[in-house]
Amino acid sequence: MNRKKKEHYFLADGGEMGELIRSKDWSKTPLGDPEKWPKSLCTMVSVMLNNPFGMYIAWGKEFTQLYNDSFRPILGLTKHPKALGISTTETFSEIWNIISSMFDDVMKGQSVSLPDFMVPLHRNGYEECYFDFSYSPIKIEKGEVGGVLVTVIETTEKKRVSDALKESNARFINNIMQAPVAICILRGENHIVEIANDKMMQLWGTEAKNTLNKSIFDVLPKTKDRDLEKLIRNVYTTGNKFTTNENLIQLQHNGKNENTYVNFAYEALTETDGSISGVVVTATEVTDQVLSRSKVEESEQKVRELVENAPFPIALYVGKEMIVELANDSIIKIWGKGNDVIGKSFKDVVPELNNQLVFEQINEVLTTGKSFHTKNTPLDLTVDGKLHTYYFNYSLTPIYDVKGNIYGVMNTGVDLTDLNLAKKKIEESNKRFRNTVKQAPVGITILRGPELVVEMANEAYLKLVDRSENTFVGMPLFDSLPEVKESVSELLGNVLKTGIPFHGYELPIPLYRYGKQEICYFDFLYHPLKEEDGEISGIIVTVTEVSEKVEARKKIEQNEERLNIVVQASELGTWELNVKTREPKYSKRYLQIIGGYTNDVELTHEELLQHLHPDDMHIRNKAFKEAISTGILSFEARLIWKDNSIHWMEGKGKVFYDDDQNPEKLIGTVRDITIEKNHQEELEQQVTARTKELQLINESLKKSEERYHLMVEEVQEYAILYLNHDGIIENWNIGAEKIKGYKAEEIIGKYFAVFYTEEDQKNKLPQTLLQLARENGKTLHEGWRVKKNGKLFWASVVITAVHNKKNQVIGFSKVTHDLTEKKQADDKLKLNALELKQKNIELEQMNKELQSFAYISSHDLQEPLRKIQTFATQIMEKEAMNLSDNGKDKFQRMQNAAQRMQTLINDLLSYSRTNIQERVFEKIDLSKIINEVKEDLKEELEQKEAVVEIGETSQVNIIPFQFRQLLYNLVSNSLKFSKPDIPTIVKIKSEIKKGKDLENDSLIKEINYCHINVSDNGIGFEPQYSKKIFEVFQRLHGRDQYNGTGIGLAIVKKIVENHNGIITASGEQNKGASFDIYIPVIQNKKS
Repeated sequence: MNRKKKEHYFLADGGEMGELIRSKDWSKTPLGDPEKWPKSLCTMVSVMLNNPFGMYIAWGKEFTQLYNDSFRPILGLTKHPKALGISTTETFSEIWNIISSMFDDVMKGQSVSLPDFMVPLHRNGYEECYFDFSYSPIKIEKGEVGGVLVTVIETTEKKRVSDALKESNARFINNIMQAPVAICILRGENHIVEIANDKMMQLWGTEAKNTLNKSIFDVLPKTKDRDLEKLIRNVYTTGNKFTTNENLIQLQHNGKNENTYVNFAYEALTETDGSISGVVVTATEVTDQVLSRSKVEESEQKVRELVENAPFPIALYVGKEMIVELANDSIIKIWGKGNDVIGKSFKDVVPELNNQLVFEQINEVLTTGKSFHTKNTPLDLTVDGKLHTYYFNYSLTPIYDVKGNIYGVMNTGVDLTDLNLAKKKIEESNKRFRNTVKQAPVGITILRGPELVVEMANEAYLKLVDRSENTFVGMPLFDSLPEVKESVSELLGNVLKTGIPFHGYELPIPLYRYGKQEICYFDFLYHPLKEEDGEISGIIVTVTEVSEKVEARKKIEQNEERLNIVVQASELGTWELNVKTREPKYSKRYLQIIGGYTNDVELTHEELLQHLHPDDMHIRNKAFKEAISTGILSFEARLIWKDNSIHWMEGKGKVFYDDDQNPEKLIGTVRDITIEKNHQEELEQQVTARTKELQLINESLKKSEERYHLMVEEVQEYAILYLNHDGIIENWNIGAEKIKGYKAEEIIGKYFAVFYTEEDQKNKLPQTLLQLARENGKTLHEGWRVKKNGKLFWASVVITAVHNKKNQVIGFSKVTHDLTEKKQADDKLKLNALELKQKNIELEQMNKELQSFAYISSHDLQEPLRKIQTFATQIMEKEAMNLSDNGKDKFQRMQNAAQRMQTLINDLLSYSRTNIQERVFEKIDLSKIINEVKEDLKEELEQKEAVVEIGETSQVNIIPFQFRQLLYNLVSNSLKFSKPDIPTIVKIKSEIKKGKDLENDSLIKEINYCHINVSDNGIGFEPQYSKKIFEVFQRLHGRDQYNGTGIGLAIVKKIVENHNGIITASGEQNKGASFDIYIPVIQNKKS
């Protein structure tokens, strides 16, 4: 029976050894169950398992072993994993006699360390291994030692390097001792002779026992007073090399002194850190060269001429000192040290060649007589003060004197630096290119030859095709991917043949990967790879998988198609508006709903707004303003079609924001709700018309009208859902969620009867409505529906059958309106209609009475006035002499009163007719009307010495005879209220501007208005009376000052309202008055 191991915190992690320790049955070892291990052991085991260095624990008197992953390689394959849990004496039996005493010392509490300790081990065969060992006691309770902690760092490789270095130093000393030239090393600032070979001893005339480990100046005391001491100290302190050539000294040869010529070189000996630790002295005997020089001068001259005229680099180095005897311009230019090189040691000319084997090669040629040749060899040269690497083919050829002795070396060569740099740049470019390809996030592969063998493929490409690099690279493409051959072989062949790149977008490719065959979509580029001769050798392929994008687009297209079916079935018009540019986009149905257009037309945002009823513009503006804040647009308004018919629309939309949360665009729908609003519209028009006619008669009726507006101007939201053929809900919008209370995830997939009352479900009303929609294409129904929370609401429902191309019903669109408030309003409206009917009866009676009054005013009342005026005139003309002065005054006052009464009657008639006359608009230039008014008031203007100045005017749609009355009244007003002491000036001008550009907040911002201004320099009025002056019978002055009835400006205001406009007045006492009139540019032809 398997028993689950208990987990211990101190055994957690640790890699492979952690797993082995946790899985081992420790109850069979001296350590026992880990549950009972000492705390110190637990702690050290945890430290060991989580330490990156090799660690090993030998616990108890039995030295039971535990170790970590880093220690395991020390055990090799022969000891691991058997070593785990057994005694150290068993595992390391072959060296126990060496290390047992150390273990005993540690168990006594002593720490032991052994650097570079050699241990012969059997791990991968017999090996001599070196380690830095650290043995530390692990103490338990009471300070006793429980075991040994061994920390091990293997130093085998370091030891091998150290031994190799010692051996190298020994060879170096041996080379000096056997060198063919005299060499010695002087160490330190006292210039102690550390080593000197026999040739140098011979020059000094002494032996090693009298020389080594002594100062050179003690060995050669005679030189201390010479310049030699200064020379050596200068080389030691500055690091500057010093050479002297052909020094004459006396040496004994065959028992007698002979003149001997020697070249000396003193060079600083530098350590790896750049510090100078000594001086190396070399001496080369050049006696034979000096003696034979005269004999070879003629030959040298010929050689010199050859060298100097050669087109390639040539130089001649003479003797062991390598004196530059000849050097042409080519090689001098390569050295870059100037032209003053002849006669100098080649080593001094180019000291940077030291340790680059060139000097050794020259010496070898001088010594052996064998020519040396090398190709494309890099050399570091300091040219013009800068160290660079150059590449050369060069040869070193021995030159013989007349005796057949080698006296120099001819150096010829070819500079290949430019060629190498070019090749290096190409190699680096290729390397960078391959690294870029490897790291590229898109799939890239290179195909070579007609077989399209894969030369390389990056990780992204291998991941795309689900292949490994070792099985894919080096194989023909279609051997690895046979399934793609039919799709791409011809394309690849054309690129190889023509050299024309091929771009593919969203190409479907069958691909077997991840255990299955599937159709994948890729964007890719096949680009030919050309060699230097223009031959096409391969193709580089760049691939990006776009399968997810293609599938997502297909799903979007499917969803859009379904949404379009729902929108078309719901008879909605769609639109989009760019908030910043005001540029609109819209559907054909939108144009039909907005303006009754049957053909495709392009209208600007302003032109579309012209179809909105001016009285409803504020509703639209308010809704759009709230939408910018809330993100949701919803409103109802009237439209004026191009045939001037009135229609109703319902607008819905949503605001979309940019990255800075600024409104960017609105997207929404419009729906024709004319049928629903028709009877409300008719009632509204009746009430509005009646109210305007009876404003002065019945103020209470106006309030009733406002209540009626509030009641009927309701804003309804709608729910749109899509049902499948069986009535199951498949689509659910936000409006549906708001009206019915269900989230989309709660309702999609359910039968739509859930919205109907139990009684309607029992009577199978849902099934009946679907059947009617199938038979008739559409069905409408109003009734009670049930929300998620169980509450009832009164709904207007339109269910439309959706057909496929075969005219088969595949589903239904269902549009629901919550008309609960409307139903309540309708119930109230019925009661209000009864009241309104009674009011209409009363209004009709009042109209009849008003007409009778008008008739009486125009005929019966004026007849007695005419007789009074006639008889009074006759009396004043024929009987004046028989009347007293008081009687004459009374008759005059009677005539004035009759005249005022006649004027009042005429003004009242004009005011009443302003409301009832037919409104027929004409487009006319305003200046024409002004000139007609000037002609009518010609006598008054001359009497007042008044001037009417006409500024810029424009054409405007107006009712001509009413507008003539308007200007007549305003100009008459200016003449009446003029100052007696100065000429009267009346100024009239007009302009066309948008509402947003005019200083009146009551104007619709996007509508064009004709702004007319009439101003004068008369007596003016106090600003607080700017609205009161337009009221009927309002006078600011007594009749004794200024005559009039107080109706003239009321008539002006009524005419402006007949033009759907606005009039305002402004003025100051004794500073004149100004009237601003705003008339919409576009008017209905009849209203």
